[in-house]
Amino acid sequence: MNHKSQFIQKFNVRRDSLKSLLCIGLDSELEKLPKVSLDSKAPLVHFAETIVRYTHTYATSWKPNVAFFERLGAEGYFALEHTVRVMQEVSPQVPIVMDAKRGDLANTSKEYAKYFFQTLKVDALTVNPYMGRDSLVPYLDLGGYIFVLGLTSNPSSTDFQKQKLVGRDIFLYEEVSDQMARLAEEYPDQVGLVVGGTHPSEIQSLRVRHPEMYFLIPGFGAQGGDLEAIIQASGKRSLINSSRGITLSSLEENFGQVAEKKAEEVHLQMNQLFL
Repeated sequence: MNHKSQFIQKFNVRRDSLKSLLCIGLDSELEKLPKVSLDSKAPLVHFAETIVRYTHTYATSWKPNVAFFERLGAEGYFALEHTVRVMQEVSPQVPIVMDAKRGDLANTSKEYAKYFFQTLKVDALTVNPYMGRDSLVPYLDLGGYIFVLGLTSNPSSTDFQKQKLVGRDIFLYEEVSDQMARLAEEYPDQVGLVVGGTHPSEIQSLRVRHPEMYFLIPGFGAQGGDLEAIIQASGKRSLINSSRGITLSSLEENFGQVAEKKAEEVHLQMNQLFL
């Protein structure tokens, strides 16, 4: 099975069996890890493995954030690759979205694509479209699935993303979404959009604009997005991510069980709202 169909197929099966859209993010910030993880030989490995083993029952997808691993250099890359292997062994049916937000020249993108899709064998990757189409195509040519940054959940997203295009009554993020929809016609089932959960009205208008596109929606939970508003706006072709609200909800030794309970709570909420 190629990556092209693999991400969508895995996610759809998982979503429909759990009646949920919960993507569990791993933002393993060293300073916020439980003492039991910090005291272990490999803190990031201990933390990530515990979270995965306790919460995988409720995950429709995983979203590890590369930055929290990279800061530790070689040790961090070891932890990242180990985490991906654990995810693939414990929950092979759950797709992995690597949150790396890569965006570079075509020849560099090709190397990133080989690392994430061939070496790590993750299912999807977040990418930055600022450098244009030729920086995105290498991921697609390798059969990878990309979530392209559209409208992000951070306060300064308005600096560029909500600039109006000269002579056209649309925002830059809408133009990005339209171009990605055209790219998706060339590469079916390989292009999605990142849309922040703090913008439910914009999610709704983007959903009307692109009914077929899959959205990755960070910003629920710790960043303040409202779950019911997000689900009503986004529909079922959505991965709604919660990171810190689940994984960093306890510093005690039983942090894995606490994360499991938090994941179950969101899961049950989503069950009730599932369209």
